[in-house]
Amino acid sequence: GCGGIMRVGQLWSLAGQRVGRRLVLQHGAAQPSCPLARSLPPTLTSRHWPWTSGSSFFSTDAAAESTFVELEAQVAELKQQLSDLEDKRLSIKSDATQQARRHPTDLENEHKYGITKFAKAMLQTHDNLARASASVNKEELAKDKELKQLHSKVVQMQELVEKAFDQFKVKRMDCQDQSFDPQLHEAMFAMPMPGKEPNTIFHILEEGYSIHDRTLRAAKVGVVRGS
Repeated sequence: GCGGIMRVGQLWSLAGQRVGRRLVLQHGAAQPSCPLARSLPPTLTSRHWPWTSGSSFFSTDAAAESTFVELEAQVAELKQQLSDLEDKRLSIKSDATQQARRHPTDLENEHKYGITKFAKAMLQTHDNLARASASVNKEELAKDKELKQLHSKVVQMQELVEKAFDQFKVKRMDCQDQSFDPQLHEAMFAMPMPGKEPNTIFHILEEGYSIHDRTLRAAKVGVVRGS
């Protein structure tokens, strides 16, 4: 009766679904030619089965993962480059700041001490002029007019050098009876001197000079030695 017909229909439908699935798995056909497969619902067509032969599901997923890994590596590399550039920028900025601070000091030092070597060399000329001037006594000058003229020229030259020293802040040290200072003085000998404190300068062999607040030439001195 009706029940038998319904069971036959169900069996026929089930058989058709099985055949359709087999055809899809084997051929991946979007439009199966079998009448049974045509009756399958859309969920059983090949485009809904990613593992069918006509699908690139797995290969596309692997390629996407590989591309993602490459992009991550590129991002990490770019971040490192940005970090390096930032470090360089900060280093350059720090150097520029330090240079800006040092520049005025360097200019000031150059202005003050730029002639140090020349001034130190000129001290020898000044020493020689002073020795020449002091080597002639007044009696000899009174007797010899030519000698007097020469002496006068030596004195004039000595005064010109001293004026130049004053202009560039080159000054003679006042060492007599001062306490010995190794930054300013060079002890040539030491001996006990009654009535004087130990480490006191009592004799000057060669005058010392300073340029601004630095020692240009240390004075060569004799120092009182303690008993």
